[in-house]
Amino acid sequence: MNILNRITMLFFLVIFVAIGLFLLLVSVKFIQSEPLLNALDYIYASMNLRAGVAVVGGLLILISIAAYQFTVARIERQKNIAFNNPDGQVTISLSAIEEFIKRIGSSLSEVKELKSDCIATKKGIDISTRVIFWSDANIPEATEKIQSLIRTRIQEMLGVDEPIIVKVHVTKIAARQEPKQGKKEKDKDKEDLRMPFSGMEYRND
Repeated sequence: MNILNRITMLFFLVIFVAIGLFLLLVSVKFIQSEPLLNALDYIYASMNLRAGVAVVGGLLILISIAAYQFTVARIERQKNIAFNNPDGQVTISLSAIEEFIKRIGSSLSEVKELKSDCIATKKGIDISTRVIFWSDANIPEATEKIQSLIRTRIQEMLGVDEPIIVKVHVTKIAARQEPKQGKKEKDKDKEDLRMPFSGMEYRND
């Protein structure tokens, strides 16, 4: 997180905490109305104070709008990858890469389900992958295989030299279900359980 993000978060934190405390104090009648009215009358009586209040209010509005636009633009940049071709700029949505990674996971026998979230940063592409493994999977080998496969396939697909960081989070380990027997197989099993001498004939001497 860069310095500008920290300053923006601190600014809004201070503003909202101040508003929240003011409303709490008003609700318990800790703040009397007379001092507030006197302060307002004092501001109204001075042209300089009114101008200062107007400047502060305008700055707060401008900072809020700028912070909103910056946050939205940053989110949009993080969800897209852009590179330049000789004929112009090409933009790739990271949701398309997330779907591509999902298909990679479906091709692995150790994986039951795989989902990813991708973010484009200045350091490269950050991929957080959530995996559900089958219980017979070797998790250390399988996670290393997933990380290497995702990194290699995305570099080959995008043709970029930026670092690709793949983080794997195992959310669940599922047991494979045994195939259910059909009706004919069940009937055959029942016949096998009958008395073994049912077909023999006995003679009376």
